[in-house]
Amino acid sequence: MELVVRKDNTMKLFGKKAQPKKEEPKMQEAVLTLYACRKDVKTVPDLACRLFSEVMDKILYTDEDEFHIQFKDGTGVQFHLVTDAEETEVQSKGMASFFSRAPLENEAVKDAALCQIRLFNCIIGIRFEIDGDSNRTNYIVNTIYGMAGELSAFVLYPNMYLYHWDGRLLLSIDGKSDFEEFYPQASTTILDREEKEKEADRERKMRSIAILKEKGIPYLEHLKASVFEAECIIPDKEVVVHRLACTLAACVQSEIYTSGQFENCAETATEEIAQLEKNYQISEWLSTEERDYLENPDKDPALHNRFGWRYECCSVLLWALSMIELKEPTEICDASELGAIMWNHTFDSLMEASVLRSRDEILDMQDLVLRYDWACVDARIHHRELPMLSGDIIYEWHYALNWLVQADGIADWDRVITTT
Repeated sequence: MELVVRKDNTMKLFGKKAQPKKEEPKMQEAVLTLYACRKDVKTVPDLACRLFSEVMDKILYTDEDEFHIQFKDGTGVQFHLVTDAEETEVQSKGMASFFSRAPLENEAVKDAALCQIRLFNCIIGIRFEIDGDSNRTNYIVNTIYGMAGELSAFVLYPNMYLYHWDGRLLLSIDGKSDFEEFYPQASTTILDREEKEKEADRERKMRSIAILKEKGIPYLEHLKASVFEAECIIPDKEVVVHRLACTLAACVQSEIYTSGQFENCAETATEEIAQLEKNYQISEWLSTEERDYLENPDKDPALHNRFGWRYECCSVLLWALSMIELKEPTEICDASELGAIMWNHTFDSLMEASVLRSRDEILDMQDLVLRYDWACVDARIHHRELPMLSGDIIYEWHYALNWLVQADGIADWDRVITTT
């Protein structure tokens, strides 16, 4: 689906109508539904007012779960919030069951999409009036997608096409998707946070924002840390070294299969992985997904690209061990540099050579990269260039750093999420 960016002046589109000289096109009702994974739905009315501020006349509340944004032309948008746990669970399970029948060939994307659907715990039904003016319709739809972006929500159409907030089709009932890979995401707001933001967390945020300002990178002023200092749990150094070695193993196999330099990829990969096993005893520490990839490299060719990007995770883990400094967030890491460190060490020697950075230093980096990632997502949503950051690099940095601080309480490498 391609969203059309409006060109007409919004005041002309939604200004009060003059008395028509001939019959105007009749208004028709349209429906879109946002599905999200979050608890902070109290922000939805304020968000709607801000996004529709150019054309809004007033907001009217029907009850605590329903409100109406009235436009200057007398029409408007009706919002109905569904947050009751039992009701959202029933709807999410029913929706997942319905989409499970979709004939999508990419089973990995389908399974991930169904997992995402089962996570939904916030539903926002949106009804609005449209006429024959496509610019007006596009304005409303684009604004709703802007809301979806800020809520990390998905957009369901009446024809049962479910769209990501950046406009790409996630899954349709007739088996279509714009994704070759997809990873379920959930906002940290779905978790009940026992800890509250403290002065140290606010100071950390302000240090990050100062860097963003200096670099000219957009930021969201009210975006809180995804991990407060009191919630942060840094793994022991030996756990970080083991995680690094396992991540590298998958990267090495990916490189062997994609470089085009080896006649017998399977044999070469087996030899290299055996050497890593000898040096780092990786078999005891591999994640489920890594083990499956190493044992079944031909199962899904798309995984080669996915695990190849994990070199960026390796760079973050080596940074955490004080073995390297991170490059600029637009510059791909040097795999040969990372490899030289790892191949010239064993677990014992790397344990001796490395020094795990402090909790404050790791948290500072995680908070900054969280805000980098928000800027990347925001740029994609609004189709803007962001030359100061590479979204692919930032995603992997965010992934590794979230594991290092156990964001959302997740210590399982395969389950790490990178919501912004």
